Amino acid sequence: MNADAGGGNIIPVVRPTLPELDGVAEALRRAWKSGIVTCGAEVAELERMAAEEAGTDHAVAFSSCTSALILSLQAMKLSGEVILPSFTFAATALAVVRNGLTPVFVDCEPDTFTVSPDAVKKAITKKTCAIMPVYVFGLPPDWDALAEVSRRTGVPIISDSAQGFGASYRGKPAGGFGRIECFSLSPTKVVTAIEGGMATTDDAEIASVLRRLRDYGKAADGEDMEHIGLSARPSEMHAAVGRLSMARTSELVARRRELMAEYRERLAGIPGVSFQTMPPGRETSGNYFVILVDPSKAARDRDSLYKELKARGIQTKRYFYPPVHRQTAYRAAGRAGGTLEVTETVSAKSLALPLYTHMDVQLIAEIADTVRRLLS
Repeated sequence: MNADAGGGNIIPVVRPTLPELDGVAEALRRAWKSGIVTCGAEVAELERMAAEEAGTDHAVAFSSCTSALILSLQAMKLSGEVILPSFTFAATALAVVRNGLTPVFVDCEPDTFTVSPDAVKKAITKKTCAIMPVYVFGLPPDWDALAEVSRRTGVPIISDSAQGFGASYRGKPAGGFGRIECFSLSPTKVVTAIEGGMATTDDAEIASVLRRLRDYGKAADGEDMEHIGLSARPSEMHAAVGRLSMARTSELVARRRELMAEYRERLAGIPGVSFQTMPPGRETSGNYFVILVDPSKAARDRDSLYKELKARGIQTKRYFYPPVHRQTAYRAAGRAGGTLEVTETVSAKSLALPLYTHMDVQLIAEIADTVRRLLS
């Protein structure tokens, strides 16, 4: 395999595409001289860029998307149950449980893998305090249908948009849907700050509360504590990486989509292999490229393919697996809001193949050829 993958002969499933180090060093030098190394000029500029990219009035940076999710739910002063998909990363449920709320897991759509609006609608009760959809592998959920459910029931939407920065829905960029959207800027994301998160909103009061909550809950005087918050401030170093990465959002996302199209073309026609559906008007950020392997049609099942690729130095990820409602920490923390048959099926078949923005097309060809040989 191509050594361009990094890590010797191992091709990683993800690898961050980082900005030039000289630019980061220059920004860090300015922060170093100023003595303001958290929530300074770099963080302010990153927030400005994020709000502009998302088309929102406000953006608040955090040390992680998980802290952004936790504090966004807290800022809404919620109590009761939160409806969310089980086909997601555990951080979605973690934020709910950390706020003393009960996660209600609902099914996903069989083609897009995003949360089913019908399942959400059926799961709403008098105890429901929020709906938390997810951008699955970077694809936006059905925002029209979810917004209608929210409008009819009065239940607010707080989105786990961790993988969604750079995505769009009907031409509108991710970030301006629901009351709050929370993005990740971790090493596995298209736009990265190495570590970091971002919340976008049009609500000035929520933005103000979020800024206080990320700094322990301090009042304006910096002495009194108005809220029980967290230490979730972003550093200037991470913000500098994020700012330089965010300046290339369109370029990075476009390249991801090109690489995904290359994968689809090379893997097309393999018995038992299918892809995530991209409905018209829903543009993915390209955060992950995932195939589904149907063992009744393919030469082997997903887990066997996973092991065979690993033996050949190709790292893949069974994603999202297991679904959150089956994970040890969350089995008793919430409840199912209906059947989760689609979630179980998709989770048992899904496999993320290596994808990163600076990936060479020839490497994709080699990986795709290997998958084809193993499954045909």
